Amino acid sequence: MTAPMTRVAVVGAGFLGGALAVGAGHRGWDVTAIGRSDPYALSERPSPRFVLGGGAEELPAVLGRGVDAVVVAAGGRFPVPSADEPEADVVETLSLIVGVCEAVRALSPATRIVFLSSAGGVYAPGPDPRTESHPARPVSPYGMSRLVAEEYLAFYRRVHGLPCTALRCSNVYGRLLPESRGQGVVSAAFRCALTGKPFVLHGTGAQRRDFLHVDDFTRAVLDLLALPGELPSTVNVGSGVGCSIAEVVDLVSTATERHFPVEPGPSAGTDTGSLVVDASLLRSLVGFAPLHPAAGLALMARALRKESAACPS
Repeated sequence: MTAPMTRVAVVGAGFLGGALAVGAGHRGWDVTAIGRSDPYALSERPSPRFVLGGGAEELPAVLGRGVDAVVVAAGGRFPVPSADEPEADVVETLSLIVGVCEAVRALSPATRIVFLSSAGGVYAPGPDPRTESHPARPVSPYGMSRLVAEEYLAFYRRVHGLPCTALRCSNVYGRLLPESRGQGVVSAAFRCALTGKPFVLHGTGAQRRDFLHVDDFTRAVLDLLALPGELPSTVNVGSGVGCSIAEVVDLVSTATERHFPVEPGPSAGTDTGSLVVDASLLRSLVGFAPLHPAAGLALMARALRKESAACPS
């Protein structure tokens, strides 16, 4: 018996949302992406349906066409800007989450709601891999708004019976991110490799983080969406492998075959210790086997070389 086509709406068409929309389209799913601008990534074929807008306001019309899952890949500010505008960050994040939940509750209560949260924002560094039951101790407004959004999802799941899930995603890489976002160690290292500018190392470089290639991220999330039945309320989405910042710099240099200088910078207060997620639950659900950082960074380097060859300056 052929499984029915999965119908998914992705709120937010940036790096992660765009990757999910394109990946779902490649699987033959019916996809609607809702975003503030039509990103170039969605020009791939098969091209997802695109709706211009902020998210919750446009969702009722999308739900009216029939949607099995809504993935929230937007909301609030990026980590560094959130510290300067914490009020705006929390208002934007929570108004979107509550708006999505209310729309689903009113119009399509069986539709799954999946929120892309942040493992790095929610967990505090520590020596042991962070399981889903590990205490959440955010150290930034960005992390606080994600955690409170998760609590709202838990409320709607507990009180209204909505099938809500928070995915605590590790550091996803695979494309050059805008410098203004204030996040993305991998992007920063690749930019230095491409330009020859020094890489500013905050802290000692020994701090270990969990890095996940965007292709692995996309596969994991879509595999979760394809599962029958109710998903757990919280799932870590990461590689489960720690890699130090200094190792990332070396691996990027090797992958690009370019040496670039490294210079010390001020501590950001969050650049110490280890923060690696325990991905056991994810692996038990979808048999997840992500790329090692060395292989993932080499894949990103090849993709950037291909883009450069296709668009010569």
